[in-house]
Amino acid sequence: MLANLIVEPELAISSVIGGIELWFYNVMPSLFPYMIFSSMLFQLNVAYIFQRFFNKPMDKIFNVSGSGILPIVMGYISGYPLGAKLIADLRKENVTSLEESYKLLAMCSSTGPAFIIGIIATQMFDNAAIIPVLLIANYLGSILNTLLLKRLYKEDISLNTFKRCQTKNVSNIINTAIVDSTHNVIKICGYMVFFNLVIHYLDARDILDIFTDFFYKYLNVFYFSPELVKGLFYGLFEITLGIDGISKCSDPLITKVAITALVTAWSGFSIHMQTNSFLVETDLKYTRFLLGKITQSILSTILAVISYKLLYPTALSVYNSFHIGRAFEHFNYPAYYFQSIVALSITTLLLLAFRKKNSD
Repeated sequence: MLANLIVEPELAISSVIGGIELWFYNVMPSLFPYMIFSSMLFQLNVAYIFQRFFNKPMDKIFNVSGSGILPIVMGYISGYPLGAKLIADLRKENVTSLEESYKLLAMCSSTGPAFIIGIIATQMFDNAAIIPVLLIANYLGSILNTLLLKRLYKEDISLNTFKRCQTKNVSNIINTAIVDSTHNVIKICGYMVFFNLVIHYLDARDILDIFTDFFYKYLNVFYFSPELVKGLFYGLFEITLGIDGISKCSDPLITKVAITALVTAWSGFSIHMQTNSFLVETDLKYTRFLLGKITQSILSTILAVISYKLLYPTALSVYNSFHIGRAFEHFNYPAYYFQSIVALSITTLLLLAFRKKNSD
């Protein structure tokens, strides 16, 4: 890599610029505001409020405490790696146990609905009828994955311990949220730029093609095209690059949707390293997270095939009859985030007002 940087610096410059543009125009707007408000909500003891109200049902279903509601909701709205970041925060405060945190990681490490609707289905595949298939594979896969790991990580959850964060004034809460969120979102930018640089150099030296040809020999039994295998291999490193290649293949749609569900659940080593950057601050191990991603990828692929067989013909007919697909062609990506951020802002303000009233 160092030799490549010296011999061909132009590729490095273009790769870095491309990685920064991807982060600046897509990741930062969809992640940074949620990081700020999730940090504020965490400092306002929302996790402990959820713990008090949802302990029993969450323990009965998933064998986790009610405090897991916060990373689940935020992880589902914004997508990875925000859920993992909140779980790491809960673990650092000793709110969740070690085994409980692994189960929550299995549920919270999924992409957001806006990415599936606005990017994958609408822009890449140009087929809005696959939206319900991918959403089911993504979210139901993560839920079933948690239920599977529930059997592996059995423990007795303490339902009567309500540990609260240290009380802070409003200015400290806002300052901490902004500083921590800025640090974390810039760290994510670094990982994205690094992996973008590595992938482009490996591609320019045809090294990725060597691995693609190797895997193609073993995946040929499934009648995958070389382009699909290449997209799958790219997706192991970076999700957007991989799915974009998969969507352009000539393979049957059901095959492309299933592999897309696999790549989406896997999320790519770039996301893995972003997640691990939060886990290293705790006693949570990456290998356990990796196990959860492997099982989630398998479950999501199976669910994609089943839901495609059951739902896609009906969804396609409904979308064509009522022209629903045209609405998704103009999916308002910024509006989705704006509305959810407004909801988070109102919730935070109400909690601040309630907190001030109690202190008075």
